[in-house]
Amino acid sequence: MRARNPLYVMAKPPPAVQAQIAALPRNDPRRGAALLHVTLLSLFDLHHAPPQWLPAVKQALDVFDAASFPLAFDRIENRKAVTLRTRAPLAEARAFQAALVRHLVERRAPLMLGTTPEPHVTINYAGDRLGGQKIAPIGWTVGEILLVESVVGKTTHVEHGRWPLRPAEN
Repeated sequence: MRARNPLYVMAKPPPAVQAQIAALPRNDPRRGAALLHVTLLSLFDLHHAPPQWLPAVKQALDVFDAASFPLAFDRIENRKAVTLRTRAPLAEARAFQAALVRHLVERRAPLMLGTTPEPHVTINYAGDRLGGQKIAPIGWTVGEILLVESVVGKTTHVEHGRWPLRPAEN
């Protein structure tokens, strides 16, 4: 099997929200609450990228200026995996993703994958075939972003940096 270490920009829920998500009956408790996250941007496979790409992304993130934004999920859905989602447009999150991509392009940071997935939290990668269900909303304000390498097959996240977001203007 080919080694894979994809690099992502993520938002992780704060501990109280992690505990709330971990307590859901459809959550896979073997993964651990610290691995719960929302992928905001998929960048590239760090295992196969030139060594200068990681520092280039970090330098670009050092000068990224964006406001915090809310995330809230009110549904559990089973697609290929069991995920927390919402039918709400998540306009602030999508605008944040677009601004992040624009910034990285302007800074000429590498974006080999450069995908902005629909914001969601995966709670069980195996899937459970139970279909969708409404839940009481679970949410938080994203106040920082993380640059994280996922070591595929090892259930491991390697953090490469954190960047605070400024408070949103009301």
